Amino acid sequence: MTEPSKVIHVRNVGHEISENDLLVLFQPFGVITKLVMLRAKNQALLQMQDVTSAMSALQFYANVQPTIRGRNVYVQFSSHQELTTMDQNPQARGDEPNRILLVTIHQMLYPITVDVLHQVFSPYGFVEKIVTFQKSAGFQALIQYQLCQNAVSARTSLQGRNIYDGCCQLDIQFSNLDELQVNYNNDRSRDFTNPSLPSEQKGRSLQVCYNTSILFNFM
Repeated sequence: MTEPSKVIHVRNVGHEISENDLLVLFQPFGVITKLVMLRAKNQALLQMQDVTSAMSALQFYANVQPTIRGRNVYVQFSSHQELTTMDQNPQARGDEPNRILLVTIHQMLYPITVDVLHQVFSPYGFVEKIVTFQKSAGFQALIQYQLCQNAVSARTSLQGRNIYDGCCQLDIQFSNLDELQVNYNNDRSRDFTNPSLPSEQKGRSLQVCYNTSILFNFM
């Protein structure tokens, strides 16, 4: 059995569950000092102010199944006695502001292109570059703004929102990169400061069709 700790390990944390949902679940038991969302693993680590608060929460949820947005979540003491690092994503640095955003898109039922991302993120400031790629965590994109304050505004407004009705949810973190390198302007990458870049595709370009009429108006 894991030794009691002020750090609580939460499992089955779906992508629809936000940080605020977890705070609401545990705040009745004491002060929460740290919260790390491990999105790729559908887990979270939450640190209470002291072990007593964490024990109270786990004792309560041992008798009452904790549920968030219709999903059962499972809680236990973490093997960590203290949270000292953020989620170890090599391209993300969590809550330290940066003009480059790392965006993960969950429940992607419709194709997402550079043009779609530009339509979503450009209302918050001049978007210089966009690069998209597929990782184990799912479809991801790096969005580089001209100004850091634009990235902060976009993250604040768009975090947890859906691009399309009921799907394509945005999970946004600040990247640890300083500058994006874009070699081609196409559906997967774009340098809006250098429109003369060539397309990577040979021959006829592939066109991805999507219905922009269901694209949300975020402003």
